[in-house]
Amino acid sequence: MPELIADLNDARKRTAIARRINDLRGVYRIEVTRYRPRRSDRQNRYMWPCMVQPFAQFLRDQGEEYTDQQAHELLKAKFLRKTVEIKGERLDVVGSTTELDTSQFNEYLDKVAAWLADMFDIIVPEPSEYRETG
Repeated sequence: MPELIADLNDARKRTAIARRINDLRGVYRIEVTRYRPRRSDRQNRYMWPCMVQPFAQFLRDQGEEYTDQQAHELLKAKFLRKTVEIKGERLDVVGSTTELDTSQFNEYLDKVAAWLADMFDIIVPEPSEYRETG
């Protein structure tokens, strides 16, 4: 059964989903989670030129050899790191911005912008001030 996004306020859709599940045979893992839109392409198009690229350029200006992608990885490591425990061993893992919903991504962008300003004097324009080119 492929991923399905449905408004369960609609009784017909609930009935149709129940029928599809009833017809299944074999072993399945069915997961139901509340829909939250993933980060938008527009948010991503704002992040790269307004945050990632200026940070990468700052690092290069300091004599560091960082690509834009490596600067992006540093920002994720700073703000999306979490520790998990597996059989008593603690591991640090870094999340992906693609897994964030629009609200979580906005929080991430706010933290990144504040950190860039505080630590490196990189002033990030407000989204309302940013105009995409090309």
